[in-house]
Amino acid sequence: MSRRRFLGASLGGAGAGLLTLAGCGTEAGSASAGTDHLSLWYWKGSLSDRLLATARRGVPGEPGLKVRASQIPDGDIDSKVRTSLAARAYVPDVTVVNSDNLATFFPDEDEFLDLRELGAESVRDQYLDWKWKACFTPTGRMIGFPLDAGPTALYYRRDLFRDAGLAHEPKDVAEAIPTWEKFIDAGRTLRAKGPGKPYLVSNIGNVFQQVLLQSPRQFVDAGNRFIGDQEHIRRAWDLSVEILRRGLSARITDGTPDYNAAMSGSRVATMTTAVWAAAGLKDTAPKTSGKWRLTTMPDGPGNYGGSYMTLTRYCREPEAGFAFLKWLLSPENQLESYQEMSLFPTTPASYADPAMHRPDPFFGGQQPIDVFGPAAKKAPVVYFSPYEETANTPFFQELTNVEMLGKRPDRAWRDAVNTAETTLSRVGVS
Repeated sequence: MSRRRFLGASLGGAGAGLLTLAGCGTEAGSASAGTDHLSLWYWKGSLSDRLLATARRGVPGEPGLKVRASQIPDGDIDSKVRTSLAARAYVPDVTVVNSDNLATFFPDEDEFLDLRELGAESVRDQYLDWKWKACFTPTGRMIGFPLDAGPTALYYRRDLFRDAGLAHEPKDVAEAIPTWEKFIDAGRTLRAKGPGKPYLVSNIGNVFQQVLLQSPRQFVDAGNRFIGDQEHIRRAWDLSVEILRRGLSARITDGTPDYNAAMSGSRVATMTTAVWAAAGLKDTAPKTSGKWRLTTMPDGPGNYGGSYMTLTRYCREPEAGFAFLKWLLSPENQLESYQEMSLFPTTPASYADPAMHRPDPFFGGQQPIDVFGPAAKKAPVVYFSPYEETANTPFFQELTNVEMLGKRPDRAWRDAVNTAETTLSRVGVS
C-alpha cells in the first residue's frame, strides 16, 4: 500500500444505468470494438514485455485470441479507467490495478465482471490464499485476479550488527528480534556500541506502515466504520514514536539525496520493507553489496504492494478475456515475469523452481526466496476499504510533523484522529 491520497470518486449515476450488462460483456463501449484483439491497459513495469509481445501475436492455446496492450502512466491509469467508464466509451477490456487501489473500485463493483462466473474457482488452489481473498468486494464479487505480491522482510546490515555485538546471521537475528520491542532494543545497542553510531531506521513512517500491514484491520472496517482510533493503529503509532524518542531514526525522507548518501554509507542499519525494494537498494547503494542480509520481519510477515488484473463489464469477449488472465498469470508465466523483471509471483508453485533459488551476491550469497517465500505464504488477509487512504493520510502526515517539526506526539495523534473522522464523515463513513 502506498501513501498516495485517494483521489478517485465513485462513478455514481454514471454506472447505475449500466448494471444490467454486468457479467455478460458488451462490444458497445469497448476500446477494442471493431478490431481483432482485446485491449489491455497497464503501466510500465507491471507486466512482462515478452509475454505482452506474445499475446499481441496470439495467446498460446487460445486460437484467434490476441491482446494489444497500451501503456498508461502509473499515476494516471485509475483516473483514465474511471473516465472511460463514466463516458461508456473506449473502455479497456482488461486493466491492471495497483494493490492499494483495487478497493477504491468497490463502490462501482458492477463496472467489472465477476470472475467466478467465468470459472475462476477452477484455478484458486494455484494462488496465495490471502491474495485470492483480497480480490473480492464486501458483497462477494470477485473483480480482481492475482498479479504479483510484495512480501516483507527485515533488511539489515550484517557488518553493523556484528560490530555492535548483536546477532548477525539471518537465523540468529530472527531469533533475537522476534518482536518490534526487541527491534527497538537492537537499535539502542547499535547507537550505543556500533562504530559510527548507526541509526536503526531512516524514518519512523516506514515502521508505522509495516506494523499496520501486519494487522487484518486497517482504518475503516467492512461495515464502513472508522476504526483508526483503536488499539491496532495506536500500537503502530506508539512503536514508531518510541523509535523516535530513543533517537533511533535518522529522520530522512526516502528517495532524497540525503537518504541515498545514508544508505551508501553506514548511517542506517535496517530497512523494513518489501521484496521489490531490493532493486532500489542495489541501485542506491551498490558499494554496500555483500553487507546486507534478509531475515523475518519483527512480529511476522505482511504484504506491501503488488497488483491485480480486472475485466471491465465492457469486455466484449469475457471468456476470452479470462482465458488471457489464466495464461498470463499462470505459475509458469509468473515465474517468467519474475526472471524478466522481478515481479514476485502469487503462485506458490513457482517458489520451488531453481530460478528462484539463485544466490544473490548483494545479500552475501543468501537466497532471498528463503525469506520472501515463507513470508508470502504467511501474510495476513487484510481488509482495505475504498476510503483507506483518505483515512490514513492524516496519520502519516502527523507522524511526519512529529519527526520533522517536533510536534508533540499526543497532540499529533488527536489531530490525526479528528482530521480523519471529519474527512471521512463527508463521504459517508461513520
